[in-house]
Amino acid sequence: MKKVLAILTSAVALGSAIFAAPANAVNQDVNVEITIQPTMYLRTFQNVKLQVTQGDLGAQDKDFNSTPDTDGNTLIDQTKPNITAGTNLSAVVKNVKELFAVWSNSSTGVNVTVTPVTKVLTNTVDGTAATLTSSTAVINTTGNPTLTKALVGGANLTFDLSQANQSGTYKGGVIRVEALAKP
Repeated sequence: MKKVLAILTSAVALGSAIFAAPANAVNQDVNVEITIQPTMYLRTFQNVKLQVTQGDLGAQDKDFNSTPDTDGNTLIDQTKPNITAGTNLSAVVKNVKELFAVWSNSSTGVNVTVTPVTKVLTNTVDGTAATLTSSTAVINTTGNPTLTKALVGGANLTFDLSQANQSGTYKGGVIRVEALAKP
């Protein structure tokens, strides 16, 4: 038992000496830096449903009879009017007043673009087509967005209706709204 106790005492003394002895060590302070990437949140509508009126087309919607007076027996002129006279069906612009809101922590600001992705809109009745030829973002607010103040804007969408021969609903067009932090 004395031998075991002596061995244990020697082992403890040796272990203490090893751990108490200073080891060769080197240390260095290192700088730490992080970069927080711009955080952005984009809100848009799921669908844009616009009404194209006869007035949007610049079309004539009324005139007077070729004989200006009637005595009650004068017949009305039934010559077909030229409803689309003076119109430019290949460049009908519709404005979407508010289409998006963007919040961001970017100190340099945000660029917003509105781009046609699927340009052809097809009439659900007769299959004729309207084409979305261009789209432009229109910014309604000033300054850079923050995490509490949104940058709000809309878009001008330009349509070619020269092949849209029928009234009714035209579906299938898609636009992409994209917000990018300025470099």
